[in-house]
Amino acid sequence: MLQLRIALIAAALFILDSGSADPATAKTVLVTGSSQGHGLAFINDYAERGWTVIATTRTPSTATQLQALAASFPDVTVEELDVTDFAEIDALADKYKNTPIDVLNLNGAINTFRVGRNTHGETDYAWLEQVLKTNIVGQLYVSEAFLEHVAASDQKTIAVMSAVGGSITNVRSATAPSYRTSKAGLNMLMRTYGEAVKDRGVIVAVIAPGTIDTENYMKVEDPSTLSDRNQRMVAANSYAPREAIGKMIDLIDSLTLDDISTFHKWDGTTLPW
Repeated sequence: MLQLRIALIAAALFILDSGSADPATAKTVLVTGSSQGHGLAFINDYAERGWTVIATTRTPSTATQLQALAASFPDVTVEELDVTDFAEIDALADKYKNTPIDVLNLNGAINTFRVGRNTHGETDYAWLEQVLKTNIVGQLYVSEAFLEHVAASDQKTIAVMSAVGGSITNVRSATAPSYRTSKAGLNMLMRTYGEAVKDRGVIVAVIAPGTIDTENYMKVEDPSTLSDRNQRMVAANSYAPREAIGKMIDLIDSLTLDDISTFHKWDGTTLPW
């Protein structure tokens, strides 16, 4: 009988160690834009740290990597969310109305360094409008829709993923004006939002993650097998390391209301606005 009890206890400890986090102590994070790249890496690292994770993406049915990750971690839930669909945002906020969210990670965005017509003199204004709606307006709407969830949590943090290219001080070329404009506008909007909600104890922090090597391109034995863009990025040493995701989680965990006036970089250094 004693051996049976020991076996049952061991099995229970194994399940706790390899499975879900204790709901009484686990923190909760909601990440937008979770299907690939930085967002997917955030989901993976938060899950490995034992967080309860709400992973949102526009099309869950095609997010195969995210679905596979969710299948590996019982505390990862995948939800459909388009940050430009206000009704969908409201519905998701209502679904989780009784769930405190420690970190609202605003990662979803259109990256026009990679797609879209993005050169002065050849501006696609309909495309520019979509970029601004996604990268600025949608971010604020999600923040306001989930404000009560964040305010009800212990950590009370909204982490806004901006970009190094959003720094007006550091502009040295005319590259990617639509994207840069959207991130500079996002910086101002969320900086003022931080002032608006700080009396609630809510921290709104703007962070530039850089282009993170989430696929470990820099460790590929034969760089010639990579796309031209990735070959250039590797050659120029322009990627932030994969570890940048974990460093940003640590940074987010360490933030206080005193940090809302700072434009943070993933490594903890400061960027000029």
